[in-house]
Amino acid sequence: MNKKERQKKRQETLKKFSVPGMPAYTKRKPNSIHISAANSKIHELAKCEICYDLLKMGCSFITEAHEKKTGLRRDIVCLDTGDIYEVDNSKTKHGRRHPSYIKVYWYDIKEWRVS
Repeated sequence: MNKKERQKKRQETLKKFSVPGMPAYTKRKPNSIHISAANSKIHELAKCEICYDLLKMGCSFITEAHEKKTGLRRDIVCLDTGDIYEVDNSKTKHGRRHPSYIKVYWYDIKEWRVS
């Protein structure tokens, strides 16, 4: 994919999302990590880890974005591929909470040392 095609794909993906609680035309700034105080510190650290990996791969992303189609807030959206990532620590919710097109990043609370 050349530079022009990649930019077009990023813009198309970005149009599908907006800032939660704001009008539909407002957009998130790509490659900036937005955190929510409603989430745990461990959840936000896991989200940062995914964003770091996406940046290392040369991908653009947005976080805490409102999906216009479903009305749901998504943890991370890769603008290059359109992949949606949700961060979760409970595998019992798999299938019921996350549709099959969502990539779920399961983290183990024991791995994280948070004070």
